[in-house]
Amino acid sequence: MGKQIIAVDLGGTQIRTARYDSDLNILQRENTLTQAELGPQATVERMKAYIYKVMPANRDEIQGIGISSPGPLNPKTGVVIAPPNLPGWRNVPLGDMIADAFKLPVYVGNDANVAALAEACKGAAQGCRHVVYITVSTGIGSGIISEGRLVSGRAGLAAELGHIPIIVEQKRVSSIELEAAGPAIARRVKAALADGAESRITDMVGGDLE
Repeated sequence: MGKQIIAVDLGGTQIRTARYDSDLNILQRENTLTQAELGPQATVERMKAYIYKVMPANRDEIQGIGISSPGPLNPKTGVVIAPPNLPGWRNVPLGDMIADAFKLPVYVGNDANVAALAEACKGAAQGCRHVVYITVSTGIGSGIISEGRLVSGRAGLAAELGHIPIIVEQKRVSSIELEAAGPAIARRVKAALADGAESRITDMVGGDLE
């Protein structure tokens, strides 16, 4: 059996960890809530705890740890710069923090870029030389593959779709993510229902819009 890897998906809502064999088959998987409101240090400690959950008894079996994180981030340094869906995260050296804890090589990548690579390697985009991947969840991200290569730019920020500025009501400057990601959709629906709009959602939540 070849070396195994551990993958961590850090999201605004959940942290997902998994251990894979050398053929990228899942051997073990664990999930937990991010609880991002507690701040970066608490979130990193939760990440460590769930990495331990999937770590084999013999750590020498692990080749390295790969982390997908909301952007913007610098994949060369492993620093998470300022993701809107992770409150308080400003220039957090996530790669070094995890590497110091486990004494293993760590790679930190933009979550949408990593997802685009995964689809090209094992998913719906296998065999495609040009791929555009868009994710809509707590945030909005995108990954682009052109001629079989990830388009990342000098600092890894080339495909940050969610952070493109847009002009909204009253000429206010916002971004695609702030206006169209999951929390924004929920906020707009809640406001519409409070204003009397009819929807099955009201019955589904028993009239409690909170």
